[in-house]
Amino acid sequence: MARGLNRVTLVGTLTQDPEMRYTPGGLAVLELNLGGNDIIIDESGNTREVPWYHRVKLLGKSAEFWGDGLKAGTPLFVEGKLEYRSWEQEGQKKSTLEIRADRLEVVSLEGKRGELTVTDARGQHRLREGLNHVMLVGNLTRDPELRYTPQGTAVTRFSLAVNERFTTRQGEQEKVHYVEGQAWRDLAEWAAEFKKGDGAFVIGRLVNDSWTSSTGERRYTTRVEAGRLERLARGSGNGGAASLSGAEKGAAGGRTSKVDIDEGLEDFPPEEDLPF
Repeated sequence: MARGLNRVTLVGTLTQDPEMRYTPGGLAVLELNLGGNDIIIDESGNTREVPWYHRVKLLGKSAEFWGDGLKAGTPLFVEGKLEYRSWEQEGQKKSTLEIRADRLEVVSLEGKRGELTVTDARGQHRLREGLNHVMLVGNLTRDPELRYTPQGTAVTRFSLAVNERFTTRQGEQEKVHYVEGQAWRDLAEWAAEFKKGDGAFVIGRLVNDSWTSSTGERRYTTRVEAGRLERLARGSGNGGAASLSGAEKGAAGGRTSKVDIDEGLEDFPPEEDLPF
């Protein structure tokens, strides 16, 4: 398995006051809701503002430090990672992908001009020029799935296993985080050439998808919208040759893409009750 990389960087505005709670073991957990706008340049060269909302968890002493000083509307810088959790509920396997913060800072907007935030229909403030950035290195858990929306737009969905190694009192431990991703248009067709087990480097943005299951239940999932994708070589053998082939197809050894996030998404729900 490729050596994992799992980093998330957000700059956004608190949409509501943070919520503090404690686990049964006494660990402080501060839940933060951030909102911002991504600036997207589509294939026609037009600039669009795409809103995002993400929930972030801060743990331990850092949570207690920040717990009383943050209020709705505060702009924040968050650095952390994606954390995968799974559990059984009523005989069904459930899972979620969360953002766990390692670092938190208040952002100063002093000196900036123009309208800095946008107010949504619920009266919440989003940072107009936010940042929503994800970098991952992992291995594909299955062959990517290339499909086309009714409008003819190519979209490929893939799944990464991102390993994390850490040390506890019991010694060195390893945990795997499973992250769903998708790519659009030319980047989707390039992603479809990957195979199960390939190492991949993904740069993108974090998005929340929702759909209605076959039972009428509303479902939600968090995934990475790829803006750049690199196939990683496995050494001097076939993996290296595959990476060179990828380099011929795109700049700097991979593919990048201008992404119109919304186009065709509502017409392309997952076929199963669970995302994958």
